Amino acid sequence: MINFATPNILQASANIRMVVSSGFLMLFTALVIPVVSQTSIAWQKSIGDVYADKAITIFPDRHGNIIAIGQEPHLDFTGNLRDYMLLTKYDPSGNVLWKTYHDVQFETFSLPIDYYVGKHFYSEEWGDTLLNLVINIAGRTLQYRVNDQTGQFFFAEEIASEIVDVNLNTNDKVYANVLCSIQQACYGPDSLVVQAINPIPDSTFNTVRWIFEMKQSFRTAPIQGHYDFDVQDIRFDQDGYAYLLVQIERWDFQFCTDCADAFVDAWCEVFKFDPQGQLVRHVNLKTAKAVVSGMNFIEIDSNNLVIQINDINAAGTKVLTSVYKVNAKELVLEKKFDLDLLYPDVRVDDQNNYYSIRNVFDANDPNVKGLSDILVSKYTSDGTRLWMQYFGGSSWEFPQGLAVGKDGGVYFFANSESNDFDVAENNGSQDMWLVKLTEDGTTGTGDLPKAEELSLSPNPAIDVININTDEALHISIYDLQGNLVLRQDTGTSEQLNIAKFPAGVYVVRGVDEAGKEYVSRIVKI
Repeated sequence: MINFATPNILQASANIRMVVSSGFLMLFTALVIPVVSQTSIAWQKSIGDVYADKAITIFPDRHGNIIAIGQEPHLDFTGNLRDYMLLTKYDPSGNVLWKTYHDVQFETFSLPIDYYVGKHFYSEEWGDTLLNLVINIAGRTLQYRVNDQTGQFFFAEEIASEIVDVNLNTNDKVYANVLCSIQQACYGPDSLVVQAINPIPDSTFNTVRWIFEMKQSFRTAPIQGHYDFDVQDIRFDQDGYAYLLVQIERWDFQFCTDCADAFVDAWCEVFKFDPQGQLVRHVNLKTAKAVVSGMNFIEIDSNNLVIQINDINAAGTKVLTSVYKVNAKELVLEKKFDLDLLYPDVRVDDQNNYYSIRNVFDANDPNVKGLSDILVSKYTSDGTRLWMQYFGGSSWEFPQGLAVGKDGGVYFFANSESNDFDVAENNGSQDMWLVKLTEDGTTGTGDLPKAEELSLSPNPAIDVININTDEALHISIYDLQGNLVLRQDTGTSEQLNIAKFPAGVYVVRGVDEAGKEYVSRIVKI
């Protein structure tokens, strides 16, 4: 049984009446408290040399391994320092299966400039499984192939668009592109072209399997407006259906002096094409505001589409990440939930739990260990946050990728300049930091775990709470969503300042040096 210290009734009577009126005391006595899982680092790798290295992205392969892509500077044969693309494959235990370096500029006959690595996919060619990377370099879009068994360079070729996917069963490619219907006076990409390519030409040497076009070839008064297209992502499912994500913008006038006045609306449209290229159906995923900053498929199969959309909130004050779950067969929106901030990467596991990652740079956040940290969160299928945890050292960390393995392990890839706290080592300057996380314990909702009482006073409290214990404790305070709001090491008798906490109910946990746990709840008024 957990015993709470008696509050000072005279001192806080007015505030207690406010708490009662808002229902906090009812929560205090009858609320089911989330159990916060203990997330830990299973293993980590600091990848790089003494120069400034750069993490690019990570993703799982089809067998449960993890591919990490980055850049490492090395001296070339002339003695000049050059950036080489690093490809590494790790198994779930952190063992290196292969590691290769690629001189992308030389292999693709490009100018020695920086390049961008976009989406990835796999293909089967000449009896080999190939990892395909979409690389933009020197104004060219390339399909860069490496052997999935060795990581060695295979071939590179120019492709029509970076919005591309490959059907692994047939090796068909599908592209999405935009163009201007009136080339002499182009006021925006107002036409959409989707094209599927057969890798094996037919008897007439034709490689085009099908084409879908949506063109605005004329404009006449009084309807002088038009629609602009911004293609974002395209994917095949296992049955050969293609799904396209495109932002559509509506403009009321063909010609405008102040084009901000001509802009009317924008939304996310999902198109579905059958294996013959026929448009099966489409759906408008209406967003909060008339600007969409980015969209992509998180997960896709023949039954469900999971889509991430980064959109300005209804108040127009910040960009938020939203997750849409769509029935793939009928293109019907089944569920949508909004996250609290912008999260560059969102992933989903086999149990329909979601994970997000973002950079945290906040001098007032007590959880941030250094200049900036990495925040990883886990959510249920309806968007309820199960836990959130900060990772980093005393210097600077910035996440570049998030992945969920087949074994349920969560991986992130980041740039790091630290060598302390969570970061085990540093090879010099900025490193690539690859981390696998595991969860110890249960995640979800339930009763408070069995632990000894933690004596707190006063309770309810306004500014400070007193901790009365014979042991030095590592104290953690969580809100009712499982978010860690304060961490502090205390002596045998010490105060915790909660003056800046919003009013509500909080879980206070203490762990002594022997690992023994103490727990209680506190009402902040």
